[in-house]
Amino acid sequence: MANQSNPSMVRPPPLIDNETFKREAVITWCAFYVQIAFLAVFGNGLVVASFIRYSRLRTITNYFVASLAVADILVGLVSIPIWISMLLYSTGGKTLGNIYYILDIFAGTCSILHLVTISLERFFAVVYPIRRRNTSPKVYYIFLVAVWIIPAAASLSALELREINRKANMMFLFMGFFVIPLLVILFTYAKIWLTARNRIQPARDSSRSIKRDMRIAVTIALVIGFFVIAWLPFFTVQLLIVFCESCKPRIYNTDLLLFVKYMHYSNSAINPIVYAVKIPEFRRAFKQLVCCCDSGTPSVTEIVSGTDMRVASHTSHERALSH
Repeated sequence: MANQSNPSMVRPPPLIDNETFKREAVITWCAFYVQIAFLAVFGNGLVVASFIRYSRLRTITNYFVASLAVADILVGLVSIPIWISMLLYSTGGKTLGNIYYILDIFAGTCSILHLVTISLERFFAVVYPIRRRNTSPKVYYIFLVAVWIIPAAASLSALELREINRKANMMFLFMGFFVIPLLVILFTYAKIWLTARNRIQPARDSSRSIKRDMRIAVTIALVIGFFVIAWLPFFTVQLLIVFCESCKPRIYNTDLLLFVKYMHYSNSAINPIVYAVKIPEFRRAFKQLVCCCDSGTPSVTEIVSGTDMRVASHTSHERALSH
């Protein structure tokens, strides 16, 4: 009896033992995955630490930036280590596979919904500035909660739907959390560019404000662009696997499968680099944290520049209503 039960106790083999995967390629890619995991945790840790430590960074937009950084830290701490474990140690059977699937879907949908929310916030800041200044902070808090709850519900639903209909599940994820959100983002940024172009002439102060908003918009547009580059190969391969039976022999090769995983994981590491390059406040904060320097009192330039999009005070509300 004991001998008969032993096979069921045997650990499921790792993916590296699968004939589809080449051992040397798997080991090489795992080294790259470790680098991405470190960069994701370290870089996004700097974003969160900067947001917490420096009050000048606690703006409406940056609340969502910091929230997105937390999601990317989870990718580096949980998703990538599980994937490496499945490659080298054991696939862990159905339970670990389901946990990994849920976390993978959660990471992608959480990122795209954060980007959609940021683009909508930028849209109202530029196109409807007075309405945006008069919006209660509670509205933003609701959105902050929603961008976590919706991905959690979507990832659990996707797990159930995958068991029933793989094609329907793939279309649900692709359309609901990639195509439609990107269309919303493209619409909002088109309106932002048009509005900024029309307003940049009149008054000097207004022009400076619009240029500041545009700088933030360009930064977020870069983040969105990298998201598309990182996730499009993954969705393309997944769609081909599900809908094109004849394509499977060409798709199931080590380098392609490991490459698309690397690409979508790399998205979790790239955002802090964009912030450091494009946003002076984050760049200074990163330097101060890494060098353990005390910034002292922020300058006037720091207070009014790039990311200064705080929730309006009562005085600001009154000024806005008087226009």
